[in-house]
Amino acid sequence: MSPRGGSPKGRAVIAASASQKERRGVGPMTPKGRERRTEILRAARTVFEERGFLETRVADIVAAADVAQGTFYTYFDSKEAVFAEVAQQVIETMMDDLHTDYVSDVEPVERIRRAMVRFVDAFRPNAVMIGLIEQVGTFTPEMRRLRLRLRESFVDRSARGIKRMQEDGIADPGVDPVMLAEVLGAMVDQTCYIWFFLGKPFDTESVVESLTTVWARGIGVKGA
Repeated sequence: MSPRGGSPKGRAVIAASASQKERRGVGPMTPKGRERRTEILRAARTVFEERGFLETRVADIVAAADVAQGTFYTYFDSKEAVFAEVAQQVIETMMDDLHTDYVSDVEPVERIRRAMVRFVDAFRPNAVMIGLIEQVGTFTPEMRRLRLRLRESFVDRSARGIKRMQEDGIADPGVDPVMLAEVLGAMVDQTCYIWFFLGKPFDTESVVESLTTVWARGIGVKGA
């Protein structure tokens, strides 16, 4: 027996296995291969949203995607791997949807209202996956980090907006823009979580107006 590495045949098997593992999560990089991978991701998201993470099996995803189980494993190691990628796509989509350019000639309260609408509109179609990411995050550090990325993106943009308003003489110069963005961001995030994931019925206009009022008063907009 060879020390540490085993027999030459054994080492060859290990190397082949490692090479196969490196290819997983990518699969054939042909147009058809990319399309098949996209189909699996789309089907996986549907199944996760319908069944939840714990109840979903690879067999369920395979059936929904109408592919062979071997095809699934060409692209993904496990249910956890495909969930992580679906979650990544959701977070990136939401961060893109939240992006906007700063507009100085819009009335301050209206500017805040538009930001609230953007967050609500971005959260609504992704609420189930966001809720699942939070659930899986209780036992998966990767999901916790991913969920925090979305929150930190929103907080960072909000803090920059508050700071600009301070510089323009609109917001209270005595408040900490970062901490205020953290606190007010938690309000918006939790409201949407209760509304869209837990299913508490709210009126959209009432929610948006309430969030706008609290945010505007919180940062010290005069007359809010």
